Amino acid sequence: MGMTLWRFSCSALRGIYRTVASYYYRTSRHLQYQAGLQPFDLAMAPASATIPKGQAANASLQQSSVKKYSNLFALHTNPSAPENSQSPRPLLLFLPWLGSTARSHEKYLELYFQLGFDVLVAESSLVHFLWPKTGLEHAGQLLELLMGEKELNSRRLFIHAMSIGGYLFAQMLVRSSKQQREMLERIHGQVFDSLVVGSMERMAAGVARMVSSPLLEALVVRGTLLYFSLMKAQTTDYYERGIQAFWDKPIPCPSLFFYCLNDPLSDYVKVEELLQSWGKQGIKVQGKKWENSIHAGHLKKYTEEYTDTLNIFISGLLNNVPRSKL
Repeated sequence: MGMTLWRFSCSALRGIYRTVASYYYRTSRHLQYQAGLQPFDLAMAPASATIPKGQAANASLQQSSVKKYSNLFALHTNPSAPENSQSPRPLLLFLPWLGSTARSHEKYLELYFQLGFDVLVAESSLVHFLWPKTGLEHAGQLLELLMGEKELNSRRLFIHAMSIGGYLFAQMLVRSSKQQREMLERIHGQVFDSLVVGSMERMAAGVARMVSSPLLEALVVRGTLLYFSLMKAQTTDYYERGIQAFWDKPIPCPSLFFYCLNDPLSDYVKVEELLQSWGKQGIKVQGKKWENSIHAGHLKKYTEEYTDTLNIFISGLLNNVPRSKL
């Protein structure tokens, strides 16, 4: 009887896991479509003078070289910025949203290419979020890459995390050893776009609202919360450790947040509380807020404002005297 109940429980948990995983994947694709990120539209009229007109952006991306360290880690080398052995190009660590594609990363890569960066794209898979232990291992691999590769470990480092990409960065904070933490301390600036923040209930309800059927929304919310409840030690406890590290042990460098008031996945009240918390810890923070926008779609909806805000923030940091390196 006991063994039968155990097998039934395991089977039920696997079913919940598969259901939640499948749903989150479909929803992330739906969010991506809503944001206008798929298919990629090169006619997205750039308003800032730092972005090339017409086909120049596409040509720049086509000329860039890509070095893949794994299926999820790839270095995009800037084709337009000459390499200087005395002062290597700064490096951006780009942590995209769940379900994004290489094509949907292009407009962000081009923004940083125009600022003289190379870009290391570090993607996450669904399992890294739904089974956080694997997410910690993934974060550890990224930390080892940043420390171990000569072409990466001596550069000025910047972060741009979008949506659930912020969770990967939180996992890096949790996972980092003393030496790896020292490596993270050389980050010169960090950007967070549509940071997923708020209660588990709000997160589940917000994601479910992307579904057209009200009945399906309710079922998905209950199923997601049930999964988190039944697997608390393997899910929620990990999330809470990451959240605590993000709030209490941030990297002490200038930080920029893009967010909006109507984002179902990001509680803007919590975002503003985070800004205040970091500010009290002596971190220079600023936020760019919109009343009405789209999760992970601010660049598409407000191209000029987004681009100008980002350019001013990053350019100001690049013009400062570089911090000491390892």
